Amino acid sequence: MNEMNKSASRFSRPAFRNKALALVVSAGLVVALSACATASTSTTTTAAGGTDAAAGVATATANLEAARMAPSWQGPEVPVKVSGLEGKRVVYINISSGIPVLKYWSDTVTELAKQYGGVQVEVVDAKGSVDEANKGFQQAIATKADVVLLQAFYVNLFTKQIADAKAAGIKVITANTGAMGAPLTGGQDAEVSFDYAKVGSLIGDWFVSDSKGTGSALLVTSDDVPASQLQATGTTGEVSKLCPGCKIDIQDVQIPAWETSIPTLFQSTVNSKPDTKYFLPIYDGQSLPGLGALRAAGAGEKINVGSFNASEGIVEQLNDPTSGLKLDVGGDNTWWAYAATDTIFRVLTDTTPIENYNIGLRVFDQTNKNLIQGTDEAKWYGFDGYKAKFLALWGK
Repeated sequence: MNEMNKSASRFSRPAFRNKALALVVSAGLVVALSACATASTSTTTTAAGGTDAAAGVATATANLEAARMAPSWQGPEVPVKVSGLEGKRVVYINISSGIPVLKYWSDTVTELAKQYGGVQVEVVDAKGSVDEANKGFQQAIATKADVVLLQAFYVNLFTKQIADAKAAGIKVITANTGAMGAPLTGGQDAEVSFDYAKVGSLIGDWFVSDSKGTGSALLVTSDDVPASQLQATGTTGEVSKLCPGCKIDIQDVQIPAWETSIPTLFQSTVNSKPDTKYFLPIYDGQSLPGLGALRAAGAGEKINVGSFNASEGIVEQLNDPTSGLKLDVGGDNTWWAYAATDTIFRVLTDTTPIENYNIGLRVFDQTNKNLIQGTDEAKWYGFDGYKAKFLALWGK
């Protein structure tokens, strides 16, 4: 490991190791996804040159200050008529309903689609399995659904299933698979997503600012989720630009292994790399098992955990110094559910989909953790005007 630490790159990802995920690429793409495990170790060194440290910290701090402010509406203005949609059906294939934010999204979309469009949403919990997601597609085709919404899976794993659905007259929406406005390469009709690159850059800003340009971090990805690499690249890119003295190690832990592998990873990093004071799991649902391990080890006050989603039941731990959670970038989860519902209405009515909803983001950290009170997310974000905006768009 010491020899590997002499690598010329500050942000390196080692060869992928995962006995439970078989990925075979040939003339066609064949993927077998079962119980995924923690993947990879990585090493880092400090790169020469780069932005002046003080200037980089100042820029990161300014970015954070702006992102602590309440978001505002920058969404669509083109209306969509929802009259006549009563009885339409959506099969919502969720990568894992065991992840709090994913369940919240599917539950809320189910409620909104029914309330405002009379549209029925049936949720399939794929439990992190491509095979289970395939069954969801088969169910949608067999029962003549009107729309399939595929949540947080790589779209290229489902090219045939999407083509089969489209051949059966079923529209397909992908969710949280990549950058907004990017070409839709999988045959889907629309995509609805947060700005994961921006999320990643804000986490990088916090790391640079809080460590005053001298920190070492563990970045934990989840490569079975397509937005993971977009967010991770946002973090490493921002740190590379602003902090030549910072270091980041990258490790991958995939969804089925979060509960078992994250606590071990956190504990082993605390014990073997005492200079690593910043832990950056991609999602706060991913961080949750690790927060428990830090608390149990009495290490929460020494470690700084920064993540994304601001999930209810997790983000509140910002107020507990023993948890280790110091930053949770929030993408308003109810706002996302409204955007996803809007996308469903648009594809059902052959209305041109929206490329980027500009769903509001807000940084929650130790400077404004007092905002996290109660269960009304709108109060956390300081803005819920998007609700009236969407309702105005959904003309009868």
